[in-house]
Amino acid sequence: MFRFLARLFGATSEAARRRDEEALLEANLLDALMEHIPDNIYFKGKDSRFIRINRAAAKWYDLEDPAEVIGKDDFDLFTREHAAAAFEDEQRIIESGEPIWHIEEKETWPDGRITWVDTSKLPLKDRKGNVIGTFGISRDITDRKRIEERLRAAKEIAEAASKAKSDFVANMSHEIRTPMNAIIGMAELMLDTDLPPTLRDYAETILEAGESLLTLINDILDFAKIESGKVELAPVSFDVREGIGSMMKALAVRAHHKGLELAYEIASEVPQVLVGDFCRLRQVLVNLVGNAIKFTEDGEVVLEVRVASTANDAVKLEFRVQDTGIGIPPDKVRHVFEEFEQADKSTTRRYGGTGLGLTIAQRLVEMMGGSIGVESVVGKGSVFQFTVGFGVGHDDALASAEGERGHLQGTRVLVVDDNATNRRILAEMLGNWGMLVTTVSSADSALDAMAASHEQSTPYSLVLSDVHMPDIDGYSLAASIRADSRFDAAVIIMLTSGGMQPDADILADLRIAAQLTKPVKQSDLQTAIITALGLADQPHCGNASRSLPALTKRSLRILLAEDSIVNQKLAVGLLTKWGHHVHVVCNGEEAVAAGDSDEHDVVLMDVEMPVMDGLQATRAIRLREQTTGRHLPIIAMTAHAMTGDREKCAAAGMDGYVSKPMRQHELYQTLAMFFPDLSEVACH
Repeated sequence: MFRFLARLFGATSEAARRRDEEALLEANLLDALMEHIPDNIYFKGKDSRFIRINRAAAKWYDLEDPAEVIGKDDFDLFTREHAAAAFEDEQRIIESGEPIWHIEEKETWPDGRITWVDTSKLPLKDRKGNVIGTFGISRDITDRKRIEERLRAAKEIAEAASKAKSDFVANMSHEIRTPMNAIIGMAELMLDTDLPPTLRDYAETILEAGESLLTLINDILDFAKIESGKVELAPVSFDVREGIGSMMKALAVRAHHKGLELAYEIASEVPQVLVGDFCRLRQVLVNLVGNAIKFTEDGEVVLEVRVASTANDAVKLEFRVQDTGIGIPPDKVRHVFEEFEQADKSTTRRYGGTGLGLTIAQRLVEMMGGSIGVESVVGKGSVFQFTVGFGVGHDDALASAEGERGHLQGTRVLVVDDNATNRRILAEMLGNWGMLVTTVSSADSALDAMAASHEQSTPYSLVLSDVHMPDIDGYSLAASIRADSRFDAAVIIMLTSGGMQPDADILADLRIAAQLTKPVKQSDLQTAIITALGLADQPHCGNASRSLPALTKRSLRILLAEDSIVNQKLAVGLLTKWGHHVHVVCNGEEAVAAGDSDEHDVVLMDVEMPVMDGLQATRAIRLREQTTGRHLPIIAMTAHAMTGDREKCAAAGMDGYVSKPMRQHELYQTLAMFFPDLSEVACH
């Protein structure tokens, strides 16, 4: 019995000893953690008074001994605002039993010092699970918050600097465009008059210089907009052949003025209709082709468009602009896309430019998800290549166009051109329409080919000839063809460089069916061939070159609000030439007063004016119209051309927008939007 009791009491004492050891171990572990862990740890009772804190917390609170804080609360250590917020958190935890994780707390100390901690607060429970207080762990994040604050301040400074730069560019753009409007506009008005040759040469020189200066301004403006992130893509459906064809025709005058061949080729597998931002694509192409023309003194500039890859309803196109120009030295190639850089500083003096064009092209290509590069050999020329992806669109008119091309199947055509690139491009284009194509490089070869085809009873129905060829030009070839009765049935179409327009009597005498300017658009060539061969009932007017109307059906009463005397003269001269009546006011306040009557059909409103600007004047007119029920069309005619300026004008109540320098076509087309019966445009 005694042995049993001894064993029993011995076991009990052993269990107690083990429990004591475990409790001691737990206490030692807790003490070790509380003594050495670098984060602040605290325990509080239900009244939010401290029960215990660790050594790091004591140091944080600037105490010698952690025991000094026992029985105190946050009101004894911090500002009232901080202590009240902490008390509310702890009471909410005690009531709900739910922790609060990772809150950032700003601590303002009595001496004015500010610190930050990342704190997690949890309920403190006894062994039965009852909430008896709270405990928390805080980590010092003051350094991180200071870095964040410095970064935020630096970001605000950078944004302010960016805004200041954008504002400066916008203001400079406005100030420069205003006199540019007068220079270019007045030069155009002068060229519309009957000038003596010397004065016409002077006016053309002024216009050309003005256009060059405007190009520089636009480059700087575009670069600033891209740098400030204000350029956004606007995808639309577009006809790639029509769009690029029109763009190349616009560049043709510059190329032909230098005696260069300008050509483009769009592979047959390229879809007709694409979805993308054609305005930005055109901007890149104009930059690259324009550069190629500028740096090429002899030879040719060729744009090629190929399919790089396809996937579902998307296609990636490769664009190549190749020239026979001066080339780029190997050590300069990698720098040509850097802003304000040109391959050789002397090129700036010789050729002009800002050194921003290629930078803008690269940024725009990258914005469209593509990449751009260059290969070049000094003295041989350069090839700029870029790829961009597009969606594939649908064209309801495509089927009818293909039907018209079907009439050309099997038609024999002779292409005469001394330039091999032009021959290749024309042969591929005509071959895609099912025509049987023979190409030759001279007038003599053309006559030999026509004689041979006559002998074989397979005469050519069409002769497509270049005008400007060595030895025997295109008109002389046409004269030889017309002098030979064997070729009497052949239809002749001429392709000419810009500025080479013969007398109408020559075309009539040689029975030349049509004359097109190179590089010729596919649609223009197709229309000309179908019409010349008598395969269509009516000529197509849709692709006619734009011209200002010769007939004006009605005379508009126009209110012009413009403070610049020079710009007033320009606008009045242009509008009265079209047969309109113009009433001029010098500021927005006068515009509001003048617009109170029913005497005007439309307002051309400058934006930047003294007394009251154009936006304020427009709002005032629109407010008054709420009671009158009338709506007077208001068109902004302004030098404000930054991104968002058009939207600001629309938000103020303006109906249209024409940027300065004002171009005659743009102003006329804008007016025609509101007055469709304004004119009759002849089919050219």
